[in-house]
Amino acid sequence: MTEKTRRRDLFRPVQLIGLSLLCGVFAGAVTLIATGAFTDKVMRMVDKGTYAGIPPWNLAFIVTGGIFIAALLILSILILAVDPADFSKPHDRPVLYDAVDETTESAATGAGDSSASDASGTAEGDAPKA
Repeated sequence: MTEKTRRRDLFRPVQLIGLSLLCGVFAGAVTLIATGAFTDKVMRMVDKGTYAGIPPWNLAFIVTGGIFIAALLILSILILAVDPADFSKPHDRPVLYDAVDETTESAATGAGDSSASDASGTAEGDAPKA
């Protein structure tokens, strides 16, 4: 019995949500540190109501939610770019490139030409001929 690779098997939904949540929490933590949410000066200003901008904790929640949604969308779109049938096969070229026909490639490089054998990259081909 052959098992087919499904798109769901490539990246399970729980993994997708977990990775997106991790990205969002990281961005929220960076926002909290960058706004000085853990400093005494900022916390006193927020408590007194004299803080001019959005309080750091509210800003961190907004950034966390925005990055979570953005990461979720970007990762799910990237998953759609890979064909599940091609996932189990080994590739020797980038995944999104078109397949190259062997006859057009040999005609473009001039396989019958004697200079093509010099450009093979071997030690013998690199040495100057006497």
